[in-house]
Amino acid sequence: MTIIDIHTHLLPKVDDSTMRKWKFSSMMGKYKEVGIQHLVFSPHIDDPYVDTDRSRIDGTFEWACEKAAKYGIKCYLGSEFYVRDQNELSFIPHFGSHVLCETDTTFAPEHYLETVEKIISQGYKVILAHVERYRFLSPESELFHRLHDELGCLVQVNARGARTDAGRKWLKAGVVDFIATDNHGDESLPLALYEILGQYPYVARKMDSFVQDNLG
Repeated sequence: MTIIDIHTHLLPKVDDSTMRKWKFSSMMGKYKEVGIQHLVFSPHIDDPYVDTDRSRIDGTFEWACEKAAKYGIKCYLGSEFYVRDQNELSFIPHFGSHVLCETDTTFAPEHYLETVEKIISQGYKVILAHVERYRFLSPESELFHRLHDELGCLVQVNARGARTDAGRKWLKAGVVDFIATDNHGDESLPLALYEILGQYPYVARKMDSFVQDNLG
């Protein structure tokens, strides 16, 4: 079984990550210990609450790839794109094909659905980040039906969120495609991801198939 962590903030001094260069190798060791072979760095983009230094992304990513390779971990660059009522869509797609999207946790922004549709119209697939956080969204809601059933959006739950009532609701509905760490620098999260995938084998199988289909 191949495990990928598609949502992390582990590039030092790029966004709100607490990761520091001197601790990076230790973090990669934790990923290796539990057999996570693929890792996506997804710095915040267009988040009104996070100051991301986009000028540091490429250079820091190259540095991180070299460090991670020593642990047998293959790294990829993407982003966590904050959907709000914006005209300019500027993101780094995962694998050139998928866009990890977050938004306000309390209310869907104006034109939320239209913005997601615009991303999809440009040829990308949308991954809804940490769905357990959104009070306006549920597996039974009409909005989710539009996003998931009609537009084909994929669903991601955080490893810690999977242990909450909100996360379990999504997982038990059978609609989750990814569990990820959303790791900002916590060395306990790789193990947490590994353990929660053991409890939800249908998600582990989906993630393994995703790797084979997109990265194989």
